[in-house]
Amino acid sequence: MARLCLAVMFLWFGAMNFTAVGTQITGSWIEGHAVLSSLAGQAGSAAKTLGVYQIIAGILIGAPIPSGSFRRIGFAMSGLYAALALTVLFTNPVWIEAAGGFPAIGSGQGILKYIAILGLSLWGGSFENTRMFAQRHTDMRLWSQPVMWLGLVLVLGWIGGMKFTAVEAAGIEPLVQTSPAFSWLLGLMSLQTLSNLIGMIELITVVGLIGYWFNTTLFRMGLYLAIFTFILTLSFLITFPGSWAGELGGFPALGRAGHFLLKDLPLLAVCLAMLSETGRQGTLSRR
Repeated sequence: MARLCLAVMFLWFGAMNFTAVGTQITGSWIEGHAVLSSLAGQAGSAAKTLGVYQIIAGILIGAPIPSGSFRRIGFAMSGLYAALALTVLFTNPVWIEAAGGFPAIGSGQGILKYIAILGLSLWGGSFENTRMFAQRHTDMRLWSQPVMWLGLVLVLGWIGGMKFTAVEAAGIEPLVQTSPAFSWLLGLMSLQTLSNLIGMIELITVVGLIGYWFNTTLFRMGLYLAIFTFILTLSFLITFPGSWAGELGGFPALGRAGHFLLKDLPLLAVCLAMLSETGRQGTLSRR
């Protein structure tokens, strides 16, 4: 599942980087980056280069290649990409100034997801037990889990907390209006109340996830709630027309919203990976 989700995301993102939408997104991140801003004038070339990198990583992870060494390279490439993406949080204007800036997170919400993706890359790579890395196999599997856990807690906790603000409620309005799972609730409550309700569920999920450190049952309950949350979020790819780039003909061309939503696919895989680690064969159950 980890291989499939990472491969789908990287292959899709990689293909999109050869389009005008990919160039625009790449350019917006490069332009505000403290180190990479000098490349802003070559956004198109940078996007294509990044696209090649992502496609290679996706192929190495997802293709049925007999050698585990190639898959390990693919996982390493995805982990490196996630680590570099996280630098945007410290260099770009990702905070909502209208809400007072930090900690009111805006465009950085999608970047936060790369913490869990980094952990998933480390976890997936730990199963490719080649001779060169044999002694590191178990250790990598163990210390990748707190990274995945931290990624889930930060995404659900931070974005869940933002749901109690008017600016975030306005941001989710077009998503919930077009979703059969949520639109009917707008007839029963205000948009802000619905946003608060979603935020409360996400924060309750975080409380369950804290059980990772002391209670496996509580932790698994948190993971099930997180799975439910990510499945609902991914459903917006189907129900929200803005997920797709209309200027490119719509599906399968992702728009900005689609890029944000698709990242929940590997986060769903993170939940399943953590569930497996609490099972009979998992490392968490033997601590």
